[in-house]
Amino acid sequence: MDNAILFENLDESGTALRDMAEECHDISVLLTSDARSVMMAALGLTGAPTLGEGYALIVNHWNAVGEFAPNTQSRFAMVLAQATRRAEHLGITHWDVSLDPVVCESFIDSRAATDRPPSISTRHVRRSALRAGFTTLRWMGLVDDDPTRSIMLPARSELGTRSASDDEIALLRMHSVARRESRQPLALAFSEATARTSEIPFITYRCLDCLDEPWSVSLPGTRQVKPRIGRLTPWGHRAVKRAIARQRDVGFTMDDRILYGGDRSEGDVSPTASLCGSISQVMARAGLTAEPDLRPASIAYWAGRQAFEAAEDHKIEAAAYALGLRSLDRAAERIDYSWDAR
Repeated sequence: MDNAILFENLDESGTALRDMAEECHDISVLLTSDARSVMMAALGLTGAPTLGEGYALIVNHWNAVGEFAPNTQSRFAMVLAQATRRAEHLGITHWDVSLDPVVCESFIDSRAATDRPPSISTRHVRRSALRAGFTTLRWMGLVDDDPTRSIMLPARSELGTRSASDDEIALLRMHSVARRESRQPLALAFSEATARTSEIPFITYRCLDCLDEPWSVSLPGTRQVKPRIGRLTPWGHRAVKRAIARQRDVGFTMDDRILYGGDRSEGDVSPTASLCGSISQVMARAGLTAEPDLRPASIAYWAGRQAFEAAEDHKIEAAAYALGLRSLDRAAERIDYSWDAR
């Protein structure tokens, strides 16, 4: 199918898709009738999309939703293009059962032009890009499964808990909502602002700099980390803004806690355990629970790494400040920075 026609058909049927996708809803869960037949009819498909059609749908969806950072989206699109070219070379023509774990793994482990084996990091990025593509098509009801979920890779580090990578953050955002009114995007949004799971339950509406356009949050600190101002990412900004807009219909006071309403009464789950559980559920849906060094705190450490890379000078100090740490050595460990690398 011509890509221009494909995009025109997507635009004709895409309003509801985009509205749902903005909140990362699983389309196959929300449609009352068969998602596959509905989306295939709307997109003018008579069977599983070809590799070219599927690629166009995926990239067009990412452009419309804008949930990835530009660099991550560009890299995912490039890797996915490489994967489809390799699949075509192997005789695969459609996004169907023929694009199975064996084919996906052969691409993930494929050697570069120099005939060198890919690094562990490259293999993880390739798997993440494929996983993001399959997830997008599954939301549209065009595929049933994700063959990459059965592909296990070596750990990215030897740390007990490392900072998450950009591609893992992208997958977590994609999978942060499984149903309407989920507050898991909020947990992820505040984690991306360096909040720990022991801080998030105590964030109130008063902690936000602005209810209409929230871009920062005052974090209370713990015995291990100092109180500080956390900066919301653009994705986090949208997640918090949407949550506040929904909550206005119910009503709240400025001193209400945004995420955790428990009172620690008998049988009530502790706030930290509740938040850890929520983030762990997102990790499970994203297929990242097999990563032994990836934990809920990894998201905050990713934010510390972002602060480190954004600073022009005093980089490790910037990371320590963002993470609320008093020790530069501890900050370096959290973002996997080696003093010997300077």
